[in-house]
Order: sequence, then structure tokens, then C-alpha cells
Amino acid sequence: MKARMKKLLIYGYGYTASHLAEFLDPENYLIIGSSREEKKLNSINRNITFVNDSLVSSYLLEDDITHILVSVPPNELGDIFIQKYKEIIIKNKNIEWIGYLSATNVYGDHMGKQVNELSKTNPTTKKGINRLIAETQWLELISKYKLPIKIFRLAGIYGPNRNIKERIKKNLVKNIYKEGQFFSRIHVTDIANILNLSMCNFTKNNIYNVADDFPCNLNMIIEYLCEQNNLIIPKQIKFNDLDLDYKKESFFSENKRVNNSLVKIDLSIKLKYPTFKEGYKDL
Repeated sequence: MKARMKKLLIYGYGYTASHLAEFLDPENYLIIGSSREEKKLNSINRNITFVNDSLVSSYLLEDDITHILVSVPPNELGDIFIQKYKEIIIKNKNIEWIGYLSATNVYGDHMGKQVNELSKTNPTTKKGINRLIAETQWLELISKYKLPIKIFRLAGIYGPNRNIKERIKKNLVKNIYKEGQFFSRIHVTDIANILNLSMCNFTKNNIYNVADDFPCNLNMIIEYLCEQNNLIIPKQIKFNDLDLDYKKESFFSENKRVNNSLVKIDLSIKLKYPTFKEGYKDL
């Protein structure tokens, strides 16, 4: 007997969500994707129905949504989805999984030290602060209503049509050097795989770091890609020589190495792109 079709609502059908949709078996999932883009709203896809925001509540009220992915950035009040649809989802007994895409900027600056899911969260940027407010709201729903929510703290996302290699070719990259600076990143294909596995498997933990195995500084990536592609390495700029406003606002203001052990253990996953070298080989 064929299993019942799952119905996934993607609130904010953007870059990462679109890769998840490509990852899912159309024989098993029907997808509702919310979007503001007219091109998407007018497109035809055999297993994706695109809707504008005004129709999301009607789909939620039908009670046949089994999975929800929220990938819209929060505002200063926290998560936008919760603000609009909390009262509907807490009454829906058919929801099997809710995934919230957060970010590793909730950790703030850890001076290059490693962070895991139990590390202190102390965001220093407005985006990070808003993310942490949203996470707190999702965790409250777990505590109060036992909703099946998973929070994914994503490192810097790269992949097709969204990567530094293309920007180097267009001479749009600043080769900034800051001693002891680490960044973590994750290929969008690995994010999609992790979300897919999480949707299919029960895990006891609610928060997961999603990053690759090799935090490193930006210069290493720029110089590696230039050497591999016979490109001129952009002139190195020392961080201390930048103006004060750039230092405060740039992502160089936070320094940490994101540990990804928990998600790999809980989902028994091996990353397809464990470092940027494997990731950029296919780009």
C-alpha cells in the first residue's frame, strides 16, 4: 500500500528552500511555497504550488500540512511566521516536523574559539539579535505545546550562483586579512540533505549547527580559488587599515569556529562537501 503523500509548506521559498525542494521525491511530497516574486507565483511546477502570503493561512487551516519549513528572516519582534500563524499551528495535530532556519550569528564573537549547540549565545549584530529572539519564540512553542520543531543554525551558505568564485572573476572581492580570524560555511546541497534527513528521522535534540568540517579564514579560500582557476590574487588588505564603520558592520566583527558534530551524529550523515575545496570543485 502506497504511503500517504506528505505536504510541505515552505514559508519563504528562497535559495536554500529551492534546493531542498529539488532534493525531495515528488512522489512523496507536495510542496506549497510562499513567495513575493511574480515570476514564481505565475510559474507551473508539477509538485510545487506557489502562493502569496495572503493564502498561507488558508492552507494551514486545511489541516493536511505535515511539514513546515520557515526560512524568512526575523524582524525586531522575532519570527514573522509565529507572529502571523502561531494560533493555527498550535491547534494542528497533523504536523510532523517544523524546521526553522536560523544562523550561527546568534553566537556572537567567541574570539576564534569553537562553538557548539551548548555554547553561550551573545549576538552583536542586529540580524543576530533578531535571530536569537526568533529562536527563543520557537523554543517556547516546544516547551508549551510540544511541537516537533528543529532549529538549524546555518553557517555562511554557498553553492551554485552564490559563491565567492564568481565574485573573484568579476573583480568584486576584497581580500581582507585579519590574523586569527575564522569563518564557517556550508554548501547548500549539504543543507538540503540535512533538512531532508531531519524530516524523515526523529531526533531528540532541537537545535543543530549546520556547517562544514573546516572553518578557516577568507584569504585561504580566495588564494586557493585564484591558484586553481589561474586568476590574479586580489591585493591583500589588512583589517586594521579599514575604516571604523566597516569594521563594526562587517562579518569580521565576529570570530568563531562552528562545530557540526551533533547533526552528523544524530542524522548519521557524512557531508558531501566537508571543506570548501570539495565544494568549489563542483562550482
